Amino acid sequence: MKSRFLLLTTVALLSSATCNAVETERDRKAKHAELDTSCEQARQRKIAPLREKVIRECVEKEQRPDRASCERFYADYGERTGSQDPLFYDLPECVKADDYRRSYRQ
Repeated sequence: MKSRFLLLTTVALLSSATCNAVETERDRKAKHAELDTSCEQARQRKIAPLREKVIRECVEKEQRPDRASCERFYADYGERTGSQDPLFYDLPECVKADDYRRSYRQ
């Protein structure tokens, strides 16, 4: 009888630990997504005026047939393209997201 009780107690504890681990994993993923979103929003706020400037220069210098063509051409300005590194991953929000990502990989 004692062994049956011990077995049931052990199973209950293992189930509880598994549920807690899943919850922790879910919380970690949510926090990670929140930090990444914050980083991307901060980056886009910094990139937007720069992108608008290169689009305006494209239109003024007639590098493309029309404004829509310039907008399409520079739509990914500030992102990683070819050998071009992405901009503004050194912002505090992005550093925090990267530090968090590294912390749970340890």
